[in-house]
Formats: sequence, C-alpha cells, structure tokens
Amino acid sequence: MSVPSFLINQVKLPKILKSEFELWVHNFGQRPIPEAQDLRAFFIQWFAVFAPECFEQSLVKEISTFACEMKQHINFMRSKWYELLPIEVTLYALSSDSSWINIARANLNHHNSGIRRFVLESLLLVVNKLRFDDPYLLTPITNNLEWGHMGAGNTALFLCMAQGEPEMKQTQIKQWLDQAMNSFDCEKLQKLAHGEYVPNPFLHYVVRFACYISLRLASHEALLQSILFPEILEEQNSTIPEEFQLKLPIILESIIWQRMNDHPVFQPFIRLGQVKT
Repeated sequence: MSVPSFLINQVKLPKILKSEFELWVHNFGQRPIPEAQDLRAFFIQWFAVFAPECFEQSLVKEISTFACEMKQHINFMRSKWYELLPIEVTLYALSSDSSWINIARANLNHHNSGIRRFVLESLLLVVNKLRFDDPYLLTPITNNLEWGHMGAGNTALFLCMAQGEPEMKQTQIKQWLDQAMNSFDCEKLQKLAHGEYVPNPFLHYVVRFACYISLRLASHEALLQSILFPEILEEQNSTIPEEFQLKLPIILESIIWQRMNDHPVFQPFIRLGQVKT
C-alpha cells in the first residue's frame, strides 16, 4: 500500500518533546493526578515507540536520570510508582532494557482495578516488543483469570498481541479456559483459540491519545506563530515563513506511518498471528 510521505521536522520535535517532559516533571506528585499528566506521559511514550529518532540523547539522559532519582525516593513504592510508570515504559521503548518494565509487569494483577487498568494502558504501545511466554507477564495475567478480576479478559487479550507462535498461544488459551471466568471473556478466548478474530478492545485508548497528540502539535505551532510573528498574524491572508512551520501532519512520514500500521494495537481485530516488531 502507498503511504503518505511527509518530512519530519527533527529540529522542532525534540524541543516539543523536551517541553512536554518538563511540564510533566513540573506537575509530578500532584494528587489527584491530573488527566493532563497521563496525556503528556503518553505523548512522550508515543514518540518513543513510533519516532525514536526524534529523541536527542540529552533528553533520554534527562528522562532516565529523573526516573532513577524517583525510584530512590522513600515513598516511591507507596505513592509514586504508578505515576512514573508510563515514563518507565518510555525508557523501555527507547532502550529495550526490560528492567524498566519490571514494576509494570508485577502489577498487572494489582488488587485495585483502576491501577490494573492504568498499568495495562501504560504497556499497550510496547506490546509488540513483549513475549507471550514471558513468565513475568503470564503469571499475573493467569492470576487475574483465576481470581475473577474485573477486566481479566482484556489482560489476556493484551498478552495475545505479544510476540509468540500461534500454537503456543492456543495451548495457553485452552489452559485459561479451564479457569472459572465470566461467559463474555470465555467466548472471546474461545474464538481466538479457534483461529477467529476478536474485536480489539483497546482502540478507543489509542484514538483518545492520538487526538491529544494532534491537538498538542497544533497548539505548539499556534503558540510559535503568535510569539514570533504577532504583527504578521494581524494581517489578513498572511503566511508564516517556511522555516518556522511545523508542517502538520509531521507525524506521517512513511516509515513512522508503517510502524503504526503494523502495530497490533492499531488493528481493528486481534488474532493469533505473528507480531511484526
């Protein structure tokens, strides 16, 4: 298929990413956690997954340093770990160092349903880097099904989007079906085991976040224009000099578009096929 080909503005995007991270750090620790914090963290994570070329090493180091400092905080495991989670997953996306997702994996079966959902959302964009047979994922997700946790079926569907042979996934699903679970989850897993397609329950998350990304990029352009060229903007039918435009949509350069197109979380259905990485 043909894909759009737009040049990424690799001068402005690193600045935007740095700005988003600094805003996120500035508001870190607020309770309750503002929705804007989650959106900023996802904004950074999205580019780490689909456009890692836009990250300057200085910013990666800044993010890593902040994460390491927070993990040393006396109250980290009591009240700060879940707010840092999307940024840790960002560092995993940039480095493939699985130690950054240890806390996320360990809390997929958290007793609090809201935290379980947040952990799952934080891992969605890196699911194609994960392994289906990773015991640190498989065990808590199996626990969810055994214990009848709310949303247990979705955690199982999430894992089915990870890397792994379809036959291995089918074997595990049959073992899961021996567990007591609600009929809705059971039906979806049976369909997967029989090679059928199951509607992707995660699309609304990524659509919501993608809307924020578009709005945020557009707002950066508007802010830049109003600061640099207030007198020009007062003139009717004026244009902004080429070198100062963000040239939206800058996120649609062909290779990034292809990464999105191949990503399982953007597919309308889940199936037990091989995952592209």
